[in-house]
Amino acid sequence: MTELANDPAFQTYATCVAVLALKMIVSAMYTGAQRRRSSGYVNPEDARTFGGGATAAPEEQPAVARALRIQRNDGENIPIFFALGLVYVLSGASASGAAMYCWTYTLARIGHTFAYALELQPWRALLFGVGTLALIGMAVQIIF
Repeated sequence: MTELANDPAFQTYATCVAVLALKMIVSAMYTGAQRRRSSGYVNPEDARTFGGGATAAPEEQPAVARALRIQRNDGENIPIFFALGLVYVLSGASASGAAMYCWTYTLARIGHTFAYALELQPWRALLFGVGTLALIGMAVQIIF
């Protein structure tokens, strides 16, 4: 295990995993903040406890729904990086290759979140595409 921990490619991957995990946690906190800001509670117990007299709504407020879509998008995409990146690094990735693919993906996902939250198209789609290309690059490297 010590040998792996000293591998520069693995260190880069591990750092990016930690950054992305923190990003996902912050995204969940953002959803909570949007709920409080808009009193957007769909569960009656949440409205009673946190809503300051608000009642539960039958559907999500638009800001909350957007924040939840950010979380869902992360949940659909980031685990692919966790798995694919690990296989890539364990298959003997170079330090420079790992840095290029892992940081490109990580920064693209962070940018994607900001673009999603701020309703910035075409930036959101472009950043999603950049991240996807990084994943494809790692997959091709693994295959060949």
